[in-house]
Amino acid sequence: MEMAIKACLDGSFTPEYAADLAAGEYQGANRINKARSIIGKLTQRNPLYPFIEEHKQEYLTSLKYTGDRAIIYAALINAAYGFGYDAMVILGKFFHVQEQVFTGLIMSHMSSMYASNRSLSNGLYCIMPMYIEDNSIVTSFARDLYIKSFFVNNPMLEEGSHDYADHPYFEFI
Repeated sequence: MEMAIKACLDGSFTPEYAADLAAGEYQGANRINKARSIIGKLTQRNPLYPFIEEHKQEYLTSLKYTGDRAIIYAALINAAYGFGYDAMVILGKFFHVQEQVFTGLIMSHMSSMYASNRSLSNGLYCIMPMYIEDNSIVTSFARDLYIKSFFVNNPMLEEGSHDYADHPYFEFI
């Protein structure tokens, strides 16, 4: 994601570049095409990309910090995919009241929204470790981007009109 966004910011991002990045991780034309599409959705077509473009230097500075990088990636995933946002909210609800949570409980709540199939568990196992890491935020840019990802998923709420910090989405920051 980092390389793709940097290419977007310097104007060198193309579908072919995304395919080359995907080919470094995957084999087979179908998987590469799917990954290329995901890369595009996480970068140029992401609702947060204009904010990143507008704050390019702050974005590049934030990437230097491990915690900020994780928060930025979570924000980008959550803005592009409602599944990521929903998973973060559910994790926040459970971890707010207890330190350990049975994976089956999380799966049960997610399956009530997304049905229960193999892709649900695969998706959760991919994002959960990143979401529950102890991420200390260094820059205000990472926090601002994460807040914006909340409003992408809650378009009926107005940014700045209320303090939403108690929402489960913000449990880990």
